[in-house]
Amino acid sequence: MVRGAPADVTFVVALSGSPRPGSNVDVLVEAALLGAREAGAETLHLPARELTAIDCQACGPDPTQGTGYCIYHDDMDRVYEALERATGVLVASPVYFSGISAQLKRVIDRCNCVTPVLEPGPGEKPVFRRQWARTRRGGLIVVLGPSDTPEPSRLTARGFLSWVGGRLLETLVYRHDDIDLGKVAHDDPWLARARALGAALAGPPLVPDVSPAGGGAGIVTATHSTRKDGA
Repeated sequence: MVRGAPADVTFVVALSGSPRPGSNVDVLVEAALLGAREAGAETLHLPARELTAIDCQACGPDPTQGTGYCIYHDDMDRVYEALERATGVLVASPVYFSGISAQLKRVIDRCNCVTPVLEPGPGEKPVFRRQWARTRRGGLIVVLGPSDTPEPSRLTARGFLSWVGGRLLETLVYRHDDIDLGKVAHDDPWLARARALGAALAGPPLVPDVSPAGGGAGIVTATHSTRKDGA
């Protein structure tokens, strides 16, 4: 459900990957979205566990020929609609075997068609058709144990955000050594950090960057930034 202010303000969409309702991921996402609403944005939380969607079928170059996104229609249609409208995108996941959860990875993989590869001509290299300019503010929340690493999840989030017209601006890494469901709900400093992240994502759209990945919509030869700041 979309929550917040009138439709002419910014819109922050959260995609979360925890399979457990009430998890630390969920608590931090809701805190971030509260911060976004307090900053004047509309918000929408799409937990991947609640979405019915098939795996990406790798349909090949531009399967809809510019008339839409995926040729398969399921709950991903809601995701495409929300991301197209979004001015801010929050990705959040627990870390399993050093990566994001399977539930969220399915959703991310199905967004491959947002920036489809085009069929190259003879002797040409493949290019991508970027349908959305990179104006969306991007954030990441990862929840993991004391000895795991957030970096693979961060790389996945960076690539995904670039693909859907975003730039990763901030990452929150919450480590814990317990198995208590949603324990971060009692950690006021962490809730404040999440709210601050949400407020940052509620800001105005970014100016498209000038980078090898190309900031605006149109034909590009690459989709990932090479900037050292990771944007």
